Formats: sequence, C-alpha cells, structure tokens
Amino acid sequence: MKLLDNLEDLVDRRARHVFHRAWGVDLDSFFTLTNQIRAALPEEVKKAVRITEESGRIIAGAHEEADRIVGEAKEHAALLVSNDEITRQATHQAEDIISRAMSEAADIRAGAEDYARRVVANLEEFAARVLDTIRQGRTQLEASASKPAGGPGKPTAE
Repeated sequence: MKLLDNLEDLVDRRARHVFHRAWGVDLDSFFTLTNQIRAALPEEVKKAVRITEESGRIIAGAHEEADRIVGEAKEHAALLVSNDEITRQATHQAEDIISRAMSEAADIRAGAEDYARRVVANLEEFAARVLDTIRQGRTQLEASASKPAGGPGKPTAE
C-alpha cells in the first residue's frame, strides 16, 4: 500500500496540475485505477494467507498422523511382548512397523512441505508481478510528466 501512496503522492502533490490533469495524466482516471489496485490487493493477500494457513494445517495433520502411526506401532509392540520368542518376534515386527511408520511420516511431511514451498513461491511470483506493474505505472507517469504538455514548438500552460 505504501507504493500506491507514493504513486498517488507523486501525481497529486508533486506534478503540475492544469485543468484537472497532471502534465497529460487524467487525474480522475489515475486515482480510479489506483483505487482499483488498492481494492484488489487485499483480496489477493487474504487468499495467500488462507493458502498458507491451509498448508500449515496439512503439515500439522501430517505430523499428527505420523505420531498416531508411531504410537499405534509402539502399542502393538508392547502387546506382543510376553516371552523370549514372542518378544523377539514382537520386537522385529515392531521395528518393521515403526520403520514403515517413520518412512510414511517422512513422506507425508516432505509432501506437505513441498506443497507449502510451492504455495509460497506462487505468492512471491504474484507479488513480484504486482510490484512490476506498479513500477511500470510509475515509470510511465514519470515519463509523461517529463514531456512538455504542449508538444514541440507550442507554449506550455502553467
């Protein structure tokens, strides 16, 4: 929002105004466009926040699922322990179950973290596009402000 404020300040306070135009820029059109940009940005930011929160919930769910699987494996292993042979079999089975559970949990975490990285990268790309659009608008405004309003050979109205 600070960039939009600076852009409006550039035209509103620093440019020379003649007949509700700032050196060739229709001020009503300019402020209408900046207000439209201002209105559109918060929705996109809210959308990005929702996506980020959703990815956080997915990661938290993956952690809970992994913990549940590991807990069940430990409970299962504890139930199998009764004598030496059963203990050896149970220990071996429990280790296999825990190993599989940890592997599944790692896969779930990796998938959730990859998703979160993609969401943040998409948000960063969107923000870069918006900033680029704003910079292009500022460049165009500065270029039009540096050109004389009357054109070559014509006196300018001040």
